[in-house]
Amino acid sequence: MDLHIFKSQIGMFDPVSLLDQYVCVNYLGSRWYRKVDFFEAIPPFQCIDVGAVLAATVSARTAIGNLDMPDEEFGLFRWYVLDNAQIRLFLPTGVAKNSLKNIQAVYDMNTIKRDPNLVSTEIAVWEDNRPSVEAINGMDYNLQAVRLIAMGYRYHSINLEAGDDADPELVALLKSGKIPVTNVICSGRGQG
Repeated sequence: MDLHIFKSQIGMFDPVSLLDQYVCVNYLGSRWYRKVDFFEAIPPFQCIDVGAVLAATVSARTAIGNLDMPDEEFGLFRWYVLDNAQIRLFLPTGVAKNSLKNIQAVYDMNTIKRDPNLVSTEIAVWEDNRPSVEAINGMDYNLQAVRLIAMGYRYHSINLEAGDDADPELVALLKSGKIPVTNVICSGRGQG
């Protein structure tokens, strides 16, 4: 029986990796080959309250500290906006996400209606390299809170390139594509 037909909850998605599978964590200019040795689903939680935002203003850029992961861990999250604000997302390096040549696309309360599985909001976080947001209140009234709800998975992984678990032959096979590996882009950009 195909259980995917029952996947109808808001933001529900499959894990990017299972136990004993290999990932390549990409963060800025670095790549780390790793083996997943633990993962768990994280139910919906309030990842940030940007706070009150006055009418027709933009909040200060605010880091999402609740998405921090412990050392050796990465998280894959999807999220949505609870309050009537537009959200601009920034990568841990401060680079704007969803930027086109002339605009930066925003998220709002309707994102969940247009994209029920929240694919467009998916972000990966490596250790404590947290993204940040700005809330835009385009209304003619003050907002008392601007809250985001996130859900996803956290993964603990073993470093295959250094330490007790180093395996240079395995890493060479992963790099050559002879063994499958899932790329996890934690900085929001490919390698440069």
